Amino acid sequence: MTKKSMIVPFQTMLQEALSEYASNGDLKKAAKSTSMAMRMAAAFIHGARVFDIDPSYTEMGELDGEVFRMADGDSLMTETDDYIKAWFLMELLAKEYDIPGAERITIHVNVSGEKAKNQPRMMNELVAAMANASKNDTWKKCRCVALDHLEWFKKVDSMYIYSLTHFNGSVQCLSTPA
Repeated sequence: MTKKSMIVPFQTMLQEALSEYASNGDLKKAAKSTSMAMRMAAAFIHGARVFDIDPSYTEMGELDGEVFRMADGDSLMTETDDYIKAWFLMELLAKEYDIPGAERITIHVNVSGEKAKNQPRMMNELVAAMANASKNDTWKKCRCVALDHLEWFKKVDSMYIYSLTHFNGSVQCLSTPA
């Protein structure tokens, strides 16, 4: 039986990640979360820079060097919002805790040929949303939450938050034969 993914508000993600990392330098609780974004952030803390999303992988994920392999649930094209939240959270954690490599984040979304045929809009939407994140409502909410809670940070300031306008890494939707 797989855990059902639930929507975690960005404020909760940010507060829990900052608190847990400040306490013990890790995100162990996040690594076991039902939230894809939290699992991605935990893997980022441990060195992941490539996120390989594929339905054949375990949902909780597996880290192999800089590559974190995971499924994103039953649909494989989870809400674009989770990818935006993950990226925004990783950027904030990188700045706050001097974690290098946020600019090298790469996301590969692997879908079978059948799914690619049935969901081209979602795949294109994900790539477009990550390329110009500042036009996405989820990105705007993440920015507002971070700005509303500047007191949670020591190194992240409003100028840094406003500088986050687009995903610096790359997103690729890969299709495999059905």
